[in-house]
Amino acid sequence: MKKIAFIGGGTMGTALASAACRGNDPQDVVVTDIVREKAQKLAADLGCAAVDTNSQAVEAAKYVVFCVKPQFLDSVLREVKDTFAACAARGEKKVIVSIVAGIEAAHYVEMLELEGKPVSVIRTLPNTACLIGKGFILIEQGDTFTDEEEAEFRELLKEAGGFDSLPASMFTAGCVLTSTSPAFIAMFANSLADAGVYNGLLRPQARKLALQGILCATQLFLSSDRHLEAYKDDVCSPAGPAMIGVKSLEDSGFRSSVINAVVDAYKRFAEMKNVK
Repeated sequence: MKKIAFIGGGTMGTALASAACRGNDPQDVVVTDIVREKAQKLAADLGCAAVDTNSQAVEAAKYVVFCVKPQFLDSVLREVKDTFAACAARGEKKVIVSIVAGIEAAHYVEMLELEGKPVSVIRTLPNTACLIGKGFILIEQGDTFTDEEEAEFRELLKEAGGFDSLPASMFTAGCVLTSTSPAFIAMFANSLADAGVYNGLLRPQARKLALQGILCATQLFLSSDRHLEAYKDDVCSPAGPAMIGVKSLEDSGFRSSVINAVVDAYKRFAEMKNVK
């Protein structure tokens, strides 16, 4: 039996399968997708195996990672329900890994009728930087899997980046920050680059300098538990350019805009299980 299978070859499925192949023998990794050609190309690129159906993916590996959109999940679960039952009847241990936003572990147990069967469920959410091994994966703490299974899962995807775990009461709030922040930061970085172009830089220069500024600042911020406002104060000399810029951002409602974006994203996470 192979180690891990990925159902869905979209952005996150590709990122995680790529990480799995970097950290393990690619022949221990299986991918599948509703578009057969996409799975075959991904497998060829990574050196892993592709299968034609979701049921074949379930049969092939111990860890089965669901990387589909919430609105398609139930149809996929109905498709593989009998396969899970057959594997359980043979005594084969399976570990479901869900990266589907808004879907709780209990949903898999209910849809697949897993109560009392040798199937564990790990609810997790990665971000897109997993594609280059710089991502971050949050795991929801709970009693639907063992410590050994979590450790094995982390080892399988160690090349994806970092890990952390949160209790169920905090999991969604954490996911909002780690999974949506790349979108918000990309918008901010592009705005910085636009401003650089406005001030006379060439586009490639502006893009590189904006991203380097964000990267260097983030590395500095992560180096200690110092309050983030203190780093702002370090840069904002009296009547200096940074302080003038901070005032302009405050005049435009910068902070409240960011807070509102995260709060709205949090609300949407809670609604995802109802998306059809």
